Amino acid sequence: MKSAIARKPVRSIVSSMSTFRHGQKAGLPFKLKFESSSVCNLKCGMCPLNSGLKRKQGFLKFDNFKKVFDQIKPAYLNLTGIGEPFLNPDIFDIIKYAKKNKAMVKFDTNAMLLNEENITKILETGVDVLSISIDGTTKKSYEQIRVGGNFDTVRQNVKRLVEERNKVNSSTEVHMFFVLQAKNIQELPNFVKLADELGVNYVAGSFVVNLGDNKNEKNKIFDYKEKVDELVRETEEAVKNAKAKVSIEPLLEYIKSSGSKEFYNEDMPCFMPWYSVFITWDGWVNPCDFSCDNEIVFGNVFEKPFKEIWNNEKLKNFRIQLLNSRKEIPLCKNCGVNESYIEDEFKKIRKIPFLKRLQNNKNS
Repeated sequence: MKSAIARKPVRSIVSSMSTFRHGQKAGLPFKLKFESSSVCNLKCGMCPLNSGLKRKQGFLKFDNFKKVFDQIKPAYLNLTGIGEPFLNPDIFDIIKYAKKNKAMVKFDTNAMLLNEENITKILETGVDVLSISIDGTTKKSYEQIRVGGNFDTVRQNVKRLVEERNKVNSSTEVHMFFVLQAKNIQELPNFVKLADELGVNYVAGSFVVNLGDNKNEKNKIFDYKEKVDELVRETEEAVKNAKAKVSIEPLLEYIKSSGSKEFYNEDMPCFMPWYSVFITWDGWVNPCDFSCDNEIVFGNVFEKPFKEIWNNEKLKNFRIQLLNSRKEIPLCKNCGVNESYIEDEFKKIRKIPFLKRLQNNKNS
């Protein structure tokens, strides 16, 4: 994020001010999450692709990407959706164009297609962050969750990526991300250890949640109570000794609560519709990627200019509804996002007289 702000400070300031005011209207978003693929080579149990996804599947074409990117000119571009980006034949051209236009670029991969050729190509694009999705630390757990994947292949591919990255002195950061669920929760300390074994820069994770029609009832861990103290202790020790930067505090806080509450934050703020947007490969504008089956759409950016959609009546009303009562929006109610840390910063800023007046006029 710091890199994105440094590259496009004006966009960052304008987007931050819109978020601070959180009125009906917003300036162009700082962050664009543009789905490069809704097609995947795996069949993960927690994914909406395997629970009757209703929307079409396909790939983001370069010409369509360029058309939208040039309208938004985001500081931060994430090319992840519900599919595998390496399957998109235009992915390298898309990244190169975004980098040429000073955007910070990130995308996630399951690493099954991270062969020598793709490693060379992806590093040549100058992509800023390549995040590896790994949901198991043993062959058994990984292949139970990521059906069609091969744990040994993924581990070998990631190690080769890191080695080549270091060899060519690339600035690309390699991250690791996992989705904590019933089948892998006891492996939490080993996720941290695996990150160091693979040589990645950063490791993070989240809980499995509702995605489309996939309610993930068998995968959730809301009632987890087995050896909680031991699990937390081992994880905290692994974090303490980790070479990689580890960001899993919310996971530990939830586990410490011993399942006394669900990992939803319906009473907590979310400001994403002011600074961020998710667009599917075929142009549908959503508030975020939790709207994975177009549950909430505001228009199609291949049919209308983005600026018209970004501040149309439907999106303006959604912003206000989100502020007034998040729990009244089913998609937002069943979500783990908690941006109270942003609200805390707002409270500090509001003490500045000029900005206090600006906040008071937020709906003008």
